[in-house]
Amino acid sequence: MVTSERNYRVLTACLAALAASAVAYSVLFPGPAPLSTAVIRDALILAVLAVIAEEMAVEVSDRVTLAAGNLPILLAVMYTGRFPAMLVAVLVGLWGFWREKSRAVAAYNAANFVVSAFLALLAFDGIVAALGVSLQSVSVGLLAAGAAAAAVFEATNLAVTSVGMYVKYGKRLRAFWREEMPPFLRSLAMLALLGLVVAALYAKAGIIAVVLLFVPLLASQYMFKLLVREKDHLAKQKELSDQYLEMNIGLAAAMVVLLDSKDEYTAQHSAAVAMYCRDIATALELPEHEADALHLAGLLHDLGKVGVPDAVLRKTTVLDDEDWVSIREHPEKGAEVLSHMVAYQEVADIVRYHHERLDGSGYPSGIHGESIPELSRILAVADSYHAMTSDRPYHSARSSFEALKELRLIAGHTLDKQYVEVLARVLRDKDLAYRDGSSTDFRGEYELGRINLRLRGQALADVSGLAEVKEDPAAG
Repeated sequence: MVTSERNYRVLTACLAALAASAVAYSVLFPGPAPLSTAVIRDALILAVLAVIAEEMAVEVSDRVTLAAGNLPILLAVMYTGRFPAMLVAVLVGLWGFWREKSRAVAAYNAANFVVSAFLALLAFDGIVAALGVSLQSVSVGLLAAGAAAAAVFEATNLAVTSVGMYVKYGKRLRAFWREEMPPFLRSLAMLALLGLVVAALYAKAGIIAVVLLFVPLLASQYMFKLLVREKDHLAKQKELSDQYLEMNIGLAAAMVVLLDSKDEYTAQHSAAVAMYCRDIATALELPEHEADALHLAGLLHDLGKVGVPDAVLRKTTVLDDEDWVSIREHPEKGAEVLSHMVAYQEVADIVRYHHERLDGSGYPSGIHGESIPELSRILAVADSYHAMTSDRPYHSARSSFEALKELRLIAGHTLDKQYVEVLARVLRDKDLAYRDGSSTDFRGEYELGRINLRLRGQALADVSGLAEVKEDPAAG
């Protein structure tokens, strides 16, 4: 790192020496254009326009900056002569010392402006002399010379920048040019086309007309800069919001995985219920946001069991009335946790009512019929099915056929008949692993839920690192 900094300072000193030599050459050999007060005035005005344009530069992407600062330099190259053009380049380059923290970088950029402008001057003067072009009127030869000067300026500027990037940061030249070539070509096309139009205007109407043209141009650039800044602000807010949502779902999922250490049934059961909820939603062609909410609710529906005593969760005998009091609190507790998470209120409501029953015999509120939210009724069917097909301390696992038969017997009384039949259609022609819920796992459904909910950004809670999720149907 120290070596690269030293090499960069040596490179900067050499480039600065070249820039000083270019300025000295322009003073000693001013060229055919006569030096006058009007020319110096125009050069100073062009320098001011260039500085303003550079200050209003808009960073459209990581490597593309939209600015009109090169246009005044091109005009100076074409119309003011060597020394005034060098004066414009020097002033624009020196302005960088005000906004650039690193003096070495500011000096390098300033020297880059001067050297690029000087080579553009030589190219322009050479073509003008070779073709015998008059600077007093607009002609094809004049515009061709201006286009060549623009190409030389842009190519030199980018070449010097690429060398500096290589020496200071180790950026490979081939990689730099491969990445920068498309922006370079766009910048060159914009400078050539717009620059030649402005050059023609300058030749016809003088510096006042150019200033009047730059006023709306700079105003438009300023407005565009404000829009880009607002877009960046909104993007940052969106990123923070996504990360916050990511943290919320990660924490909730982590709680379920930790709960699985208390009751090995929980994580696998939650994954299977989420899978059935997802496929039922697909079969019903539910709106995307409802399907996503239902899938997440299936994944987190037993979250409230974190508050249930271990002795109850691990009990190997039939639960007594006191045990059931604790168990029946878990939908409300889970919903309470989820309700504190921004954007998950809908999921909280699904979880709160997933143990309610059509005849009012459910819990925690004892509501009935259509008062139970539709998505909660779907979750109730998926939850009941997998509970029947799983081994629990108070009953042995039933076959898929037996579970569906039982669901159909209670359909219309406690569970919604429509969704029982949809589940039956979903299960049709599926293999045994899908029917008993072992074809998925908690981690897989969690990742799928994140994708479906379009949560972007790095997860703040990595569920996979908290516990190993059982691949086989959990016993208990």
